[in-house]
Parts: sequence; structure tokens; C-alpha cells
Amino acid sequence: MDNKKDITELIQKYSDILEKHYNVAVSYNLDQDGTENIYVNMPDDCDTSYSQEQFLDYMSDISSFKKVDNSTVRTKHIRQTIIDTSRRGSEYIEKRLTQYVYNGVNYQVKVVDNPLLVGLWNSKEGNYDDNYLIFPCSSYLALEIKYSDNNKLSVDEENQLIERVLYDLTRKLGVAVYVSSFIDVHAEAEQIDEEYESMDVPPTEATIEVNSLFKASAILTLYRQAKEIMNSEIAFLHYYKIIEYVSPAVAKKNAIASLNDHLNAADNVPRDYHYMDTMLSIASQYRDDQKDDFLTQSVIQTCIDVKPYFHLLPFSLQKQVKDNLHLAETADIRTIALNPDQEMSLKKQVANILYSTRNSIVHAKANYRPTGLECPVDTLEEVNEMMNSFALTLIAWNDTQPDYLRV
Repeated sequence: MDNKKDITELIQKYSDILEKHYNVAVSYNLDQDGTENIYVNMPDDCDTSYSQEQFLDYMSDISSFKKVDNSTVRTKHIRQTIIDTSRRGSEYIEKRLTQYVYNGVNYQVKVVDNPLLVGLWNSKEGNYDDNYLIFPCSSYLALEIKYSDNNKLSVDEENQLIERVLYDLTRKLGVAVYVSSFIDVHAEAEQIDEEYESMDVPPTEATIEVNSLFKASAILTLYRQAKEIMNSEIAFLHYYKIIEYVSPAVAKKNAIASLNDHLNAADNVPRDYHYMDTMLSIASQYRDDQKDDFLTQSVIQTCIDVKPYFHLLPFSLQKQVKDNLHLAETADIRTIALNPDQEMSLKKQVANILYSTRNSIVHAKANYRPTGLECPVDTLEEVNEMMNSFALTLIAWNDTQPDYLRV
């Protein structure tokens, strides 16, 4: 199709398709350097330009365009999978990413900004809102596989190829590059609105006294890192590490309190074998409270009320805990009164669940023997909501401790 008129008519044909089916307007003209660009105007987004060749290539199989899953869209010969980086929003990193092109026998793989196919799906589905800075096209990066003939890799082979490329990009750039997903504009807007309504939002700016900030500590960094991590297993370990980090201070505080109680009773208690044996027991408990299989119990018993967050555990484990507490399956832990023994048992069981889950992640799968208390991987996103609340509680607890205890 060398005839310019034919090309113009083809572009117009595709423009009509985009306007009718995708809510997208198209214009085209010659730039100052003589390059003919196609400008695609998606709703609530800035115009994005594509070369004439790029546009015609994307559109050539538009009849086969479909969404594959929450990360991928494709036509017959082009696949775009949404990606992101741990340096989200960095223009430098995005520019570096787009400089690498991977050539296969009959395909090419590269990172594209303003991915057209991703933008078309968002435009068609109304999945955008500039009030929340969620744009159909410019909010995304995608890893693109483009075939030059009809010989295609299988889906598994494509997925393996994507893993290999993402690893290579991560290695080259020194930042995590990973598969991401479509932003659900409705869920995102609802969450933002809820957070906004629950915040004490100042009309212009907020003045905060530095002295009101939490004191510097490694656990502040651990918390921020946990919030940045996309992988739910690794995020869980970072949250758990905060429990480990605080545990020596908790163990020391409990030991000092026990020793003080014991010493304060010295006037009324003879310093005999039993008295000294109690002292040794306190020292032994102090050591035990810092062991891997006891530290979580010690921290949770001392610092955390687990009842408001119990519903975030997997249902099967909730049922198991309730059975052990002799409670009905329908009982709402958040609202019922527990006696002291039940309260202690609840905290111990939750601590054991967290410890078992931590071990199932840390230890090699082949060598790990399940205890039946592990949270399945597909439940960790909700479990991490609980771990997030526990972490915030521990950070606040640590901040109130005297200098000789605070970590």
C-alpha cells in the first residue's frame, strides 16, 4: 500500500473504529521534521503520538483485540503485559527501560510507555478518572511482544520469556521490574475517598511539630519497606521482622517488671531456695522470650490486642481457633467478651499462626513440614492488613518506652 491516498483512507477507517468502539479520537499531521504522526486522544488523558507505521501495525489486527487477564491485552500478533518498577514514576528509569530491545527468531520484546492496547481497553471500559490521576494510557508501562509472522510462542513460553526479560532488566537497572495489573478505577477511587474522609485533612497545609514524630529507629525503615513490597510473602516477612526487632525490648521489660515485683516482696519473703529459684525462673523466661518459637507470643501477649484484626485471618484458621476457645463458628471475636484464659489462648494461637506462616515462607518447601497453622499464600494480602496494624502498634509502643528499653 504505497499510495498515500490509500494509507490516508486506511487511517481514517481505523480512526472511525476507535471513535465508535473505544471512545477514542484520532488526528494526524506532519511534524516539522516531516515525520507523519498519529495523535490518539483518549478520554481524560493527554494526546499520545505514534508513528504512522506503529499505528497501522497496532490497528492491523484490531478485530482480534481482547483482554487476556488483569495484566495482559493482545491482538493476533502483539501482546502487552502491564509492568511496574520499585521506582514508580521515575522518568529516568522509564527512559532506561525503553532503551532495551530483545530480538527473538520471529519476535521482538521491549518496554513501551503509553501502551496503546492497554489504553484502548481502559478507554472502552471507562477505567479512568483524571480526578484521581488515573489515566487510560499514560498511567501505564507495558512489556510488549510483537511477532513478525504467524508462528507464535505458547502462552507458557511467552510467560517464561517475560520472566527472563524482567529479570534481565532488573539486573541491568538495579531496581525491581515486575508484572503489574490494571488499576481498578472504581476500587481505587472508593479507597481514596474512604481514606480522605477518615483523615483530618487541612484546608491548605498542615504544620507538624518535629517533636511529635516518632523517634528514629530501624523499624520505621522496615515498615516503609514492607509497604513498598508488591510480593505478599516478602512483605509478610518484613512485617514479621518488626516483631522480631521489638522482641528483645519486650522480653527485657517483662523480665524487669517480674524482678521488681519479686524484689519488692523481699521484706516479707525469706531469701531461701524458693526465692532464689524464682529469680532463676525469671531469667530463664527472659531467655525463652527471645527464642524464635516464643518471641512472637511474648510480643503479642504484651503489646497487641488481636481481636479487632482476627477476621483478617483465613476462615479455616479462624474456625480452628474458635474451636479451641470453645466458641461457636459464627461468634464474632471482635465483639464478644473473653475471659483472661481465653484472651491469653487467643493471642498464643494467633502468634503460632504467624510463626508457622513465617517458617513456611523462609524454609525450603521440600524441607518444611506443615503444622496446619500456615496462612495460604493466596490469603496473605488480607493477613498483611493485620500485620500492618500490628506493626503500627509496635512502632507506637516502642516510641513510648524509656531510652534503656527502646530499640
